[in-house]
Amino acid sequence: MELLQFGSFEEYEAAVVDVDLKVRLLGPRDGGWRLGHANVGGITVQRGIETVPNLCEAAVATTHLMFLISDAGPGSAWLNGAELGPDKVAVLAPGQGFVFRADGPNSWVTIAVPLSSPMFQADGEVGQVLRYWTRSTKVLTATPSRIVALQQAALSADGSCMAGEAGRLSIERAIASLVFSRQPQPAASGRPGISLHDLCNATLSHFRAMDADMSGATRYDGLKVGERSLRTFFRHCFGLSPIQYMHLRQLHAVHAALASAAAEEWSIADIFERQGYPYSNYALTRYRALFGETPSATRRRFFIGTGQLEAG
Repeated sequence: MELLQFGSFEEYEAAVVDVDLKVRLLGPRDGGWRLGHANVGGITVQRGIETVPNLCEAAVATTHLMFLISDAGPGSAWLNGAELGPDKVAVLAPGQGFVFRADGPNSWVTIAVPLSSPMFQADGEVGQVLRYWTRSTKVLTATPSRIVALQQAALSADGSCMAGEAGRLSIERAIASLVFSRQPQPAASGRPGISLHDLCNATLSHFRAMDADMSGATRYDGLKVGERSLRTFFRHCFGLSPIQYMHLRQLHAVHAALASAAAEEWSIADIFERQGYPYSNYALTRYRALFGETPSATRRRFFIGTGQLEAG
């Protein structure tokens, strides 16, 4: 599978298919974003490589069930606050939001199976389990060798000898083996409550609905979760406190505003204030640490690139 190099995380996120993806950097901006994908008999296989810590907020297409296999190298990666590893595979339900974060360089493979696939209509355990998996996102524990076999089947299916029908059958056999190798989920203790995956989906839906007004300092107040539980959830899912996460969103909103066609109508200080992040030397330091350039450089890079402005 050929991996294309992207010069920015904006280009990278736009190239990912079958998910509505938003990347939020947690470390300096870097040009090492690589991505490749292939259609194997109707199953979409993608491989991504990221060289900096990042937080990916996404929603799976309503038409697909997606498997995510992550290799975080010496670091760690999480899906909705659940740590991933060699014996873990994430099953991402159609139409549901999820948060993937990594604390360093990482690579991943996704296998997106259309719900129209005969696998979902089949009788027997495989069909029943796949239909059950479409209901909600989960992180499964399975035999590591079966997870590796699924990853290898997906990546090798892009080759000329395995393209099309033969590649699709190889992936489907690996999925069936994964179904049989899965381990029972531990029974929940204490009072029943909403899962991290469901809470993550509700949180992303809440923020998407309110993205027209980034100036709200307490936008998470609309979530029906107690303050203590909210802090715990944000630490697990986003790796940040609620306030820190809101500041991260605001800085990304500043970055997007500086790269928009309307940026020349406002001063940099005005743009920060309009996005709810007070303008100060500290704000400029945080921006540069996150994006690897000053706000004026972001604006200049966009306008020079489009021929609209020579200075910012």
